[in-house]
Amino acid sequence: MVFEILDPIDLLTENIFFEDKFIEKVENFDWDKFQNKKVLVRGCSSSLIPPWAYMVITSKLMKKAHSIRYGNEHDNIVVYRNKVK
Repeated sequence: MVFEILDPIDLLTENIFFEDKFIEKVENFDWDKFQNKKVLVRGCSSSLIPPWAYMVITSKLMKKAHSIRYGNEHDNIVVYRNKVK
């Protein structure tokens, strides 16, 4: 299965989680590139990312993506599937 991959590390600053900078990057991120796509959010990052950050990412993706999975390319779970698309 082919996924568009979103690695939460891409929303960090120098691989460090700063809440204010994370929120700013999320707001300025181009979510349109995930329109109607199957998205895999990497969930095995080495950085400490709080659980609520994944919820923010999911809320943004739910407006665009066909489906959202968490994990890696070989081991992942579906957390959202848009049934109308």
